[in-house]
Amino acid sequence: MSDAAVTSGQHDVAAPRPGPTGRLWLAVAGALAVAVSLVPPVATLARQYVFVESAQFVLFAIVAPALIVLGAPWRLLRLSRLAGRLAAGRQQHRSFLRASVFLLWFFGTCLVWRLPPAVDALARYPALVVAELVTLLTAGIGLWLELVDSPPLAPRLPNPQRAAIAALAMWSTWAVAYALGFANHAVFHSYDAAGNGLSAVADQQITVGLVWAVSAFCFVPVVFVTMLTWLKDNDDPDEELQRLARNERQQAVVRGWERRPRGRRAPSP
Repeated sequence: MSDAAVTSGQHDVAAPRPGPTGRLWLAVAGALAVAVSLVPPVATLARQYVFVESAQFVLFAIVAPALIVLGAPWRLLRLSRLAGRLAAGRQQHRSFLRASVFLLWFFGTCLVWRLPPAVDALARYPALVVAELVTLLTAGIGLWLELVDSPPLAPRLPNPQRAAIAALAMWSTWAVAYALGFANHAVFHSYDAAGNGLSAVADQQITVGLVWAVSAFCFVPVVFVTMLTWLKDNDDPDEELQRLARNERQQAVVRGWERRPRGRRAPSP
């Protein structure tokens, strides 16, 4: 991930975002990677080895969404007007809670497709991979739109909160694979890796390492770049944290209880 892709300016004043010139190839690369994973030999190997199926999983959930969002293909897809309206709406709703909804959506979708019955079903019924692709890609795009610039869309959160969302997304992916790493028996029963010279346990260990490595490769740069940018742009991080806390409290004020502007007298009874 490039520094320019994950770095955004201060969000106190909305400013026009640069066009996606020179970045469209990222979205094309993501789409091509997905297409290659859906046809032989990758599609065939994904029904024999858990680690190949897991490579599909991280591609659908993390890598392809990141490339598509960074590539910002909205103009090519004739979605510029819709993206512009969405960008304006996002700037009016910058709460951490709203962004956390996309994180929970991402985690829940990943968890469903990592459960043993779901993974076994993918080996028995190859057509299910289409449902896996659509659900994971949608959840992943929603998450990455909270993390990086995708002109005209910009992340709604300040840098430290974006770093927190990226770290939590990475840890949630690790947690899904955590239990599999300690299993000393075959967790999935629809794969015949042993018949191809690889034991089921070894297949699962490779899977864990693959998921952890891809998650770290994609999310760690976002965490470090956003935090370093925040520290560089703010001379006093403690003061900035206090400002963020004040903004959150102000957004939580119940409508109708705001303080009246000065100079305007309340109507007499």
